[in-house]
Amino acid sequence: MQTHFEVLEVDLPVITGACTVGGSPGFGTPLTCDQAWTGEYETYKFTNENAPILAGSPWRLIQSISETTTELKPGDGLSSRGSLKIVFSDNDRQDPNVDAPGVTSAIRRQGTFFGKLAARQIFENKAVRLKLYRVQQDGTIDLVNGAETRYYIANSFVAGSNGTWTLTCKDVLSLANLNEKTWPIPTQSFLRQDIDDSQTIIQVDNETDYSNIFAVRIGDEFMRITGVDTSIPSDHKIQVAARGFSLIAPISGELLTTTTFDDHSAGDEVFLCELSDDESIDSLLTRVLVDSDFDVSLIPTAEWAAEVAEWHPNDKINTLHSESESVNDVLKKILTGFLMDLWFSTTENKAKLSAISVWKQSSSAITEGKEINAYTITKKPQDSMRASRALVVYDKRNLADDDSVASYKKASQFSDNSIIGPELFGKHKDKLFESNQLIGTDAADLLVQRYVSRFKFTPFIRTFMTDEHYLNFKTGDVVDIMTTVDLGVNGLPSANVRAQILKINPQYTKEGRIYKVSAMTYEAAFGDNAEIVLDSPLSESNLYILAGAPSQAVTITFVLTAYSFGSTGFRAGAFPAGSKIILILINGFDGQASGGNGGDGESITQELIPALTWLSARSSGSGGDGGTVYNAQGVDTDIYFSGVTPSVANPIADGYIRAPGAGGKGTDSNESGTTTTPGFAGNSGGGGAGRPAGIAGDRGKADYLSDLEADTFGGQALNGDIIGNGGITNDIPQGFAAEAGGDWGVSTGSAISGSGIIDSGATVTLFGSNATRYINGAGDHP
Repeated sequence: MQTHFEVLEVDLPVITGACTVGGSPGFGTPLTCDQAWTGEYETYKFTNENAPILAGSPWRLIQSISETTTELKPGDGLSSRGSLKIVFSDNDRQDPNVDAPGVTSAIRRQGTFFGKLAARQIFENKAVRLKLYRVQQDGTIDLVNGAETRYYIANSFVAGSNGTWTLTCKDVLSLANLNEKTWPIPTQSFLRQDIDDSQTIIQVDNETDYSNIFAVRIGDEFMRITGVDTSIPSDHKIQVAARGFSLIAPISGELLTTTTFDDHSAGDEVFLCELSDDESIDSLLTRVLVDSDFDVSLIPTAEWAAEVAEWHPNDKINTLHSESESVNDVLKKILTGFLMDLWFSTTENKAKLSAISVWKQSSSAITEGKEINAYTITKKPQDSMRASRALVVYDKRNLADDDSVASYKKASQFSDNSIIGPELFGKHKDKLFESNQLIGTDAADLLVQRYVSRFKFTPFIRTFMTDEHYLNFKTGDVVDIMTTVDLGVNGLPSANVRAQILKINPQYTKEGRIYKVSAMTYEAAFGDNAEIVLDSPLSESNLYILAGAPSQAVTITFVLTAYSFGSTGFRAGAFPAGSKIILILINGFDGQASGGNGGDGESITQELIPALTWLSARSSGSGGDGGTVYNAQGVDTDIYFSGVTPSVANPIADGYIRAPGAGGKGTDSNESGTTTTPGFAGNSGGGGAGRPAGIAGDRGKADYLSDLEADTFGGQALNGDIIGNGGITNDIPQGFAAEAGGDWGVSTGSAISGSGIIDSGATVTLFGSNATRYINGAGDHP
């Protein structure tokens, strides 16, 4: 039977060369030597009072160890911080710096080991390592490679009662003091002179470096810096672009913020805005942590980049960070906005970043009776996290506005109605995210989808005990669990329970170590053949996002129940190669897209010279093309319009995909360039059929020079409609004939009809389609 023991290592600064204090011999530490410290450390080692005799002779002074490891908080972003506490017994007549010049035999014999160590050292923020060893069954100990090392930072070292000392430690992420720091870091920059609302040369303080700053905020006004003048040391100036215009990101071209111009007074704060321009999630998190004094060497940049690339491949951050906030709040906004977890792994000595998704594959399977000690598992529901419907508000156009909902222009909502009903959950349970200016449309859609998919059924936290020998998983891992508390409908243990490990906490006892594990279970997608019901209207909808952005090839079914509209009703999105989509149209699903708008008729105006001639004031316009109902984007797709489907829950299809019509062309005036009276303007073209229906063009106008003569107009065509009809024309007989809008799938002489389906290289197979249910128009699928 193996025996466990621990070795604690503490790195403390020492001076091994000459050391004097006021001319007398010193005690070998920076606090007790007048000489400058040269970066030397000594590693002090301690082990359990009952540990085996070890090479290197660690001090056998550890009475007890207690540890609270970091715990993931899914949905909240930042984990809890870990902590470690070691209680030592002290040692009389010993000295921690026996080789120091001031440590004589008399000094060595007086006082206690820890009393002198505490007097000579500052423990706060020093590196601490707790190494967990075990004696193998054959009695051997692998001192080089046989320990799991847990990394901490010392917090305090204080004397207790009965001759004990206690060392408390915190996890390394706490070193950044996230609760106490702000980001962006305030600079105390200010205006030196008043400015009016149009000045572009602005006198600022002489201490701030403005050279790499994209934009500043003064009051509620944002200004883009175009130049910096430091040629006169006592008179620094910045040049800004014309005031009051929106700020656009130079790389992405995205709108960063709108703004208005105003006067400002000397002494007003000049806030230096941090810019995110097509910035990845991992890059921004790294920037915030490093600016908060977190050691960049503890950030595994390649791992973070790979995690973001797999689960948020298209999400970029485009904004100005325009006011200082608590670093905790900044990190939470990023992590909750993109549904990610951040924690410090004390066993790997690095910060970890992980996305939350039901598509995550398990790395191992754990079974009660082996990895889980038999009869130790408990199961506690987390009903406060459950949500079948989620909403987030985003797109804050003016960053100077407050954070009320009215300041945001867009919202994204996702709901799973398949679990709502008297036989299941009676009504929706909602999750409302805090408004977030960091996310765009795809990120917002992905956030609400992933949350509902993960937490639509009540998640449970399982706690259980695991022997060290079977501890083959880590905090953050996704695992499959088989236990006696999770039974299937047939009474046998369920193999359909997936969980994320939230916490692995060692329990240190006289008999050895055992581990208390917490894991949160959830409904997993489990790869192929997932079925998602989309019963809300679709517009510019990305099926890949609505599926939670799986990172591996899948076959997935979407059941469409309502209708589609917009320039593209819905599209496949960036599914991994080898994926397949099955679309089942039910309840008369009405797949449409935007009808083409009609062209304007020409307008003319009468000029005095030459000789009351009619001249063109507005040219006639061509009709607009129709939109696309479904773009497969190269992803193989089966579409069921009618008849039997492969779905058990939705066995009969009933739906339509009908390409919109094109818009009709408006006409020229037949009077342009003449002196004919009266003058007649051009007729407008009709709008194409679709949803929304194409809007007819504006009729032309003949504008007389004299107010004594009434203006005349061309004929006004009609809009298209959503039931398949293009808008007819209403031509005046004196003009040229305009074009009517196209019916479903019909092009006009000046524009192309919309598309029912665009394959884009995919193999698209239709089931139960006919000329009524499927109108392709200009699509590339026959």
